[in-house]
Amino acid sequence: MAAELLIRAFSADLSKNLFPANEFYKMSKNDSAFVNADSVQLPHVGTIPTVEVDRTTKGVAAKRADTPSEYKLHEFSTDPTWLQYSEALLVSYDKRASILEEHVKALNTAVANYMAAAWGGSANVASVRTNGDDRAVSGVPSGTGTRKRLILSDIQAGLRLMNEGDIPLDGRCGLLTPAMLEDMLLIPEVKSSDFNRAKPLVEGTVGRFLGVDWYVRSKVNIFTTGATIRAYGSATTAATDCAGALLWNKDFVRHAHGSSKVFLNVDDAELYGSKMSAVTRAGGLAARTDGKGVVNIVETVGA
Repeated sequence: MAAELLIRAFSADLSKNLFPANEFYKMSKNDSAFVNADSVQLPHVGTIPTVEVDRTTKGVAAKRADTPSEYKLHEFSTDPTWLQYSEALLVSYDKRASILEEHVKALNTAVANYMAAAWGGSANVASVRTNGDDRAVSGVPSGTGTRKRLILSDIQAGLRLMNEGDIPLDGRCGLLTPAMLEDMLLIPEVKSSDFNRAKPLVEGTVGRFLGVDWYVRSKVNIFTTGATIRAYGSATTAATDCAGALLWNKDFVRHAHGSSKVFLNVDDAELYGSKMSAVTRAGGLAARTDGKGVVNIVETVGA
């Protein structure tokens, strides 16, 4: 019997790695013009002048003591990828271009992860806890048990903090985890045209409810049971940790993000191929030292 002829076909289409949505942090004050500096300093005005009705005596002049806050610019870099010469010959797609693209996307994702933690973890940022029915834990790698759903009164509590702080209505944004989006879609007022004239929120898109433009991302922030945020890059999580969402006004948070610089060593004699990596600079912070304009919405451990 003649040997069977085996034919291997190579497709030019490539199944790519998946990355979370990173657009949310662009909704902030942009300090990227200063990205090559060591840090960015933000001036804060001092006390508001006292107002007196029907004054009968002269006012006492006092200096306004302005104070600055500062955030550091960090360098984010990828580990190099080695592309062997023979690999590039055996595939029908441009593997070098694919690798470089993923290095840039990995940097953008790391910067977005950092921004969420930097904003939510800024000094004096307030938090509200969820109070809905229990559901399965989500968004916490080591999490077990249940967490309480996000409900309308939780969103209202976050907005109340903004209203009490005189935060402008225009420019309010929110960032939800997929589980919290699911919770929001269960709120009758979100689905009802009597309460919400905009189109209902759709997963993966931006929707608007209660004057807030909502974003959805697979990862936002993780908190301990005491609502202490896990810092960016923290490898430690606990079974009782909780996922968190963010509310902010775009004029009350800052970001700086430079372009990605790609490094490429072609035809390396020791590797018999090429080596490539990428680097970028970024940083961010809530703009005010009193934390106004940013609110964390943190899940509560279920019963």
